[in-house]
Amino acid sequence: MKDVMPAILSVVLSYAISTFGLNMYLEKAGTSTSNSKEKVVAVKKKTETPIKKKKVEIAKKTPTKTPSKIEKNISVDSKDIQKSYENWNTYNKENIDLMSSFTAIDDSGKKVGKELFLNLLRTGLYIPIKTDKPYNYQLVEINADADSKIKKTIRSAAKIAVKYHNMEGKKLPEYDFVDINGVSYNKKDTEGKLLVLKCWFITCKICVEEFPELNALVDRYKDENVEFVSLAFDKGDKLTEFLKTKPFKYSVIPEQKDYMNKKLKVKQYPTHVIVDTDGTILKMTNNVRSLTHELDKITGKNNS
Repeated sequence: MKDVMPAILSVVLSYAISTFGLNMYLEKAGTSTSNSKEKVVAVKKKTETPIKKKKVEIAKKTPTKTPSKIEKNISVDSKDIQKSYENWNTYNKENIDLMSSFTAIDDSGKKVGKELFLNLLRTGLYIPIKTDKPYNYQLVEINADADSKIKKTIRSAAKIAVKYHNMEGKKLPEYDFVDINGVSYNKKDTEGKLLVLKCWFITCKICVEEFPELNALVDRYKDENVEFVSLAFDKGDKLTEFLKTKPFKYSVIPEQKDYMNKKLKVKQYPTHVIVDTDGTILKMTNNVRSLTHELDKITGKNNS
């Protein structure tokens, strides 16, 4: 036991330090510092009387003409969209893009950093809701009786989003690509150009479905200093045959699974990466809508 106890204390101390920042925020916000539902319930039981009083007060104020800060900012009924997973999934697909550059607002109406916002979503205590301003998302407490799939979907999306967010600002890993036509793409070849990468593979249905939109994006930027390159899992001969029936205007680099998984640390397919002229990753996203918005913003094309 003497040998085991120091090891246990070491593990506990490490965990406490790594979650200290998030816990401090949750304490200030009046939320339990535990990520587990059981501990949240335990805290509520200890303060049962104040919480009951608060709920009565809120219930009395609801019919009045002075809505809360959150109600003023959000035009959707957050309880309604949580009534079923289908309701939430439809709303989420149409309104929420955690990969985008958005203004993050906590459940009290205050602006917070994107990383903190995403980590709070990973606790499973909140859902993101779009406010009345474009690309403004606000945290709202998840309903106790909400479908567990809603929580799982949010936590999974937030986990990937925070990983991609943390890749932004870092240098693109060294590369020396050769496409299926024998054209070379390395740091020297793409120097001074904005590089747009797409990560995909032939059997990824969504990856292929977005080809038409990406082809339109290539056409839109044909006179700009932008290089569109795609990295695929598949071998060159299979890609050549496949692309005969599925036209794609990006340059296509075969057999790049290891580069995407091990160096670029791609977690979802498709993934799009915008790289600055100096090789710095500016944005990582998983959909054409966000890619187009971010590329237009970076180049200033949306203001032209």
